[in-house]
Amino acid sequence: MKRLSVPLLLILAISTAGCATPGVCPAIGWSNSATVVLDGPVDGVAKVQFCPDGICSVTPQPSTAPKSTVAPGVSAIPGQADTAAPATPGPPVGDPNYSPYSGKKIDDRTWQFSTPMSAPKKATVRAMAASGEVLAEREVDLTWTRVGGSEQCGGPSTAGPITLAL
Repeated sequence: MKRLSVPLLLILAISTAGCATPGVCPAIGWSNSATVVLDGPVDGVAKVQFCPDGICSVTPQPSTAPKSTVAPGVSAIPGQADTAAPATPGPPVGDPNYSPYSGKKIDDRTWQFSTPMSAPKKATVRAMAASGEVLAEREVDLTWTRVGGSEQCGGPSTAGPITLAL
């Protein structure tokens, strides 16, 4: 049987050291998501808000800026098509209109909201007309179910679906 050299043993020991260390979590972040489903006539609904802790979500609007400065037919990233317009960024942290929560319309009845690294216990959900009129509003208790990561380190969770009757 051959003997392993000291440098090789050292490399193996260093490369596997993190695997045997209990209690160490990767330095990553995640977003939790909550889904709101509208029940009733949705024709007048322009926006749905998700408001935990008195701070309401923002819904990024598609940018009206050009999609790309790359020549037509050429992708900025080789092998990937340039098809999506960038979203207009929300207000910066510290701005009174800032919100860590964002939402997007999935279809006429379904909206999905992101809560980065937080799992609020309660929220108010509301459907609004284009004029800003509140069409329906409800306070809900949120129950989160982890869908990734681990019990020890945490990970992304989901809440809902939350039904909002119109």
